[in-house]
Amino acid sequence: MSGVRIGRRLLAAATGGVAVLAVTAGPVSAARADVAAPEIVAKGLDSPRGISFGPDGALYIAESGHGGKVKCATPPAAKGEKPEKMCLGMTGRISVLKDGKTSVLIDHLPSAASGPFALGPHDVAFTAKGDLLVTIGFSGDTAFRAKLGPKARTLGTLLTLSAKGRSLSFADLVAYETRHNPDRKDKGSAVDSYPFGVAPLAGGGALVADTGGNSVLRISRKGKISTEAVLHARSVAAPPALKMPKGSKIPMQSVPMGIAKGPDGAYYVAEHGGFPNPEGAARVLRVKNGKVTTAARGFTTMADVAFDAKGRLIVLGSVGPLPADGMSKTTVYRIETDGTRTELLKPGTLTTPLGVAVGPDGAVYVADKAMAPGKGEILRVPVPE
Repeated sequence: MSGVRIGRRLLAAATGGVAVLAVTAGPVSAARADVAAPEIVAKGLDSPRGISFGPDGALYIAESGHGGKVKCATPPAAKGEKPEKMCLGMTGRISVLKDGKTSVLIDHLPSAASGPFALGPHDVAFTAKGDLLVTIGFSGDTAFRAKLGPKARTLGTLLTLSAKGRSLSFADLVAYETRHNPDRKDKGSAVDSYPFGVAPLAGGGALVADTGGNSVLRISRKGKISTEAVLHARSVAAPPALKMPKGSKIPMQSVPMGIAKGPDGAYYVAEHGGFPNPEGAARVLRVKNGKVTTAARGFTTMADVAFDAKGRLIVLGSVGPLPADGMSKTTVYRIETDGTRTELLKPGTLTTPLGVAVGPDGAVYVADKAMAPGKGEILRVPVPE
């Protein structure tokens, strides 16, 4: 996939609601839990995306910012679409929510925006040493990034930062995608890197879900990049809107988003799925030693995954047909040990959620209003046993 408009549509579809699921190869039935209303525990955030609890018990928030006026450039547009200018600023940041108060830990990180759609700090996680792993979003190749000027050089990268913001290592995922394009054999593939979710590796380094590249990339402690897994396109029925002959098929890209380590040591990836997002096609993929299997299916879109203290899978996603406006009704589900799915939040409660994490208190935390600069929120969702 490629292009700013595609990236914007992706986030719009992914952030319509949240869902939780269990590790099973088939679709699961849903029940609604009797839970209290969610509580807003942080607000006024600047395009909040991925969230993670640190070793100190505080919640760390990746804020993609709102771009700025450093430099603007217009990426190539898809056929029939109008080009949309993106403008760079240093408005991205990592914030901390602790004891009910939000403060900025690291600021002056790059952010490129087109309207309310911003590409900046996208996810945050921690190494065993307590250093921060931060993915910086992007959508494109090195040629377009260069047009945004030298301050854009860390767009589309994985940064390893100390708690004080000192850069410890740097992995250029856009350059890797431009050079290798791991899914190049798939029909519809384009050179496009969009670093999204990050999960630390036990021996150092990390795995990153590259949404644009349809791949999971391995980054060593020293910043060396290799392909852990390619998430290939699937053939699906062409939607009626395309007016193709009956029975026609088109390729649907995988579009990996969030990633989390499971209790079994494998890594679980939230597969959003590309156009046309048919009902039930989004999956949770299990990646171990480069092998990809399906852990759960039956969702229409999916943005993020996490695990609770009992090893149950939590998914931020949606079920049912995708509405005509492309805005899914994302909600939070938990997959029980018997494979049933429990709905933890009524669909439609959330606006544009993109990140989910389970707190030390057992509650589920959601980063909402991901495409509303200055109006983002963190919601705490109480969870019954």
